[in-house]
Amino acid sequence: MLGVELSRVQEINRMVEATFVPRLPIEVRGLINLRGNLVTVLDLAQILDNRKSEPTRNARNVIVEHHGERFGLLVDAVGDVVTTTDALEALPTHMDPQQARWFKGLVQLTDNVMLALDVDAVLAAPIEGAGSNG
Repeated sequence: MLGVELSRVQEINRMVEATFVPRLPIEVRGLINLRGNLVTVLDLAQILDNRKSEPTRNARNVIVEHHGERFGLLVDAVGDVVTTTDALEALPTHMDPQQARWFKGLVQLTDNVMLALDVDAVLAAPIEGAGSNG
């Protein structure tokens, strides 16, 4: 279970098939037109787990902004808004540093643990690796 700071989320949309753009990193699914604005869609599963997601009817694009540009983070599903006054806890020390770089910390919920996604780290990755799949 992943969490994104609510202040970072501009909107959440149903999965729309992105237009493929050649010579972009593998984690970039393509572009969508969102009310006249181009939005780059990133496959969060590819970034976090090195696997291409297979979107279902529950898949969503979580629209966020990074340095004035809008991005869609393709996720498997969206749950509820979770409000917590607890500070983020540190990630476990045994977590692989290559995986840990995507998260700010974690929040212990009643029946689950939620990893707090570092949106800036996730969005910087495709920009730094531009042109890596072609």
